[in-house]
Amino acid sequence: MRGEPYHHDAFCAEVKNYSQPGDQGVQFDAFLAKCYVAAQAGHHLSDHFMWITWAPFRANSWSTLQSPEQVEFAVLQNCERIFGTADVAQAREKLDRALARSVAERLWLIVLSEKQETLVPLRDWEAIVAAELTRRGGWLVVKSLSSRSRRQ
Repeated sequence: MRGEPYHHDAFCAEVKNYSQPGDQGVQFDAFLAKCYVAAQAGHHLSDHFMWITWAPFRANSWSTLQSPEQVEFAVLQNCERIFGTADVAQAREKLDRALARSVAERLWLIVLSEKQETLVPLRDWEAIVAAELTRRGGWLVVKSLSSRSRRQ
């Protein structure tokens, strides 16, 4: 990532380009459990965890999806894989609440739409941004967005 406060941070993302919510809730819980394990292991891509979707899900509990309690729930739902026991009470004793809180703080929920996919910078602006980043000593990986916009 680039720019403060995330400069040089890495992220792990799961992308769901669905038109309907489907089973995203179950998949989201599995994702949170994986994030917990990655954070526990100090995985090099675990500065941030991003769930990117085109279809909102769990609308009635949306405001709590990034909570430590949701991370704990997801970990306990996957306790056999994580802790080697299907006994939720035993798993709850092994659960690291500070780690669950840390995962929740690093979690991003991003909802996109097909219209957003059409937003691309003008070719002139790509060159200006690249020149400015080079001047500042930054780095830039540019995938030609203008070729993508020509295909549409």
